[in-house]
Amino acid sequence: MTIVASELLVDQRLISRRARADRERSEVRARILESARHTLREGTMFDLTMQHLASDAGVSRQTIYRHFPTVQDVFRALSDEVIADIYSNLPDLPFSDPNYMTEFVEVAVNVFCADSKVVRVLVLTSAIGRASGDWVQVDPEQILLSALTAMPAAHRPVSRDPK
Repeated sequence: MTIVASELLVDQRLISRRARADRERSEVRARILESARHTLREGTMFDLTMQHLASDAGVSRQTIYRHFPTVQDVFRALSDEVIADIYSNLPDLPFSDPNYMTEFVEVAVNVFCADSKVVRVLVLTSAIGRASGDWVQVDPEQILLSALTAMPAAHRPVSRDPK
């Protein structure tokens, strides 16, 4: 009985240590990404270096490389956060609802404008990566075209531009 109790205690300690380590890794990753956002708000994409991130986040370059092997990985992580923010705030409407696309665009614009300096750099970096073939990423226009094509024609938004 004592062996079982001590094994249970060891298991609980191991679980606690792993949870703490996971939490600490997540916190460091978040600090690195916040440092990257700060750098992009205050400078240019060329200012985003591993050395600068390490200095700004208060960690070693090895820590930066452990989380993000390349600067492109930092840009991808920031882009993923922006996209995740959009998807987590999608309208609670069926896709076939005529107002869905309007609300989707409103959510996307709000997310893009909330940190427009960073988003502008991410769009530029993404375009450069696609043009050079270094960065495989889905084209946002293609996503919208696919979404609109999947909608019933009667529910597709129509331009209200004056003639």
